[in-house]
Amino acid sequence: MQFLIGLGIIVAVGIFYYYVLYSPAQQDDWDKLPTLPEYLDKHPECKTSDDENAKCYSCGSDKVIFQPLTTHLDPRYKHICLSCNRILFKSKSIMS
Repeated sequence: MQFLIGLGIIVAVGIFYYYVLYSPAQQDDWDKLPTLPEYLDKHPECKTSDDENAKCYSCGSDKVIFQPLTTHLDPRYKHICLSCNRILFKSKSIMS
């Protein structure tokens, strides 16, 4: 009986990780986003003095924030314009 309970807990943790922390739907969306170099190749006017950031191609704002894809432990980030809420490009944490 204890084996079945332990197995159930392991399965539940695995399902939680896959659907909540990994999130295949969000991973697909993240995969479609350009990296910063790809974004700047497409929008060279968005280059800034900061080598790790860029301006928004839509509104020209330089207020771009990054947000983890799922939780604060997720090394995948999406960069979002604070003015018009467009998702611009992706990056990965250097600590991953």
